[in-house]
Amino acid sequence: MVKVKVKRGKDNNLVSVEVSGHALSAPCGSDIVCAAVSVLTQTVIFALDDLLGIRPPLKMEEGYLFLSVPFEIENDKKEKLYLLLETMLLGLKETAMSYPRYLDYAEE
Repeated sequence: MVKVKVKRGKDNNLVSVEVSGHALSAPCGSDIVCAAVSVLTQTVIFALDDLLGIRPPLKMEEGYLFLSVPFEIENDKKEKLYLLLETMLLGLKETAMSYPRYLDYAEE
């Protein structure tokens, strides 16, 4: 099962996202749940870098991603950063609702 753990601050802004595990909904290479999680997370990471010039602190390896929101962000980029990240979370949440046996989404 893929587990998504979202941590928010007192202001409800995103602090970090941790994604771990494998869905195991199909054989490797055919698993649409793992593919969806990978596409959602990696596309946002690429967009943050390519479109906003932001490289958030992250650790990414096979079956694991930890991304934290940088504390110091230029004001003109902050809203865009949160919009991209919240879009990623919306996709992950909707995928979890469609595939609850393979993807668990939790917010702190």
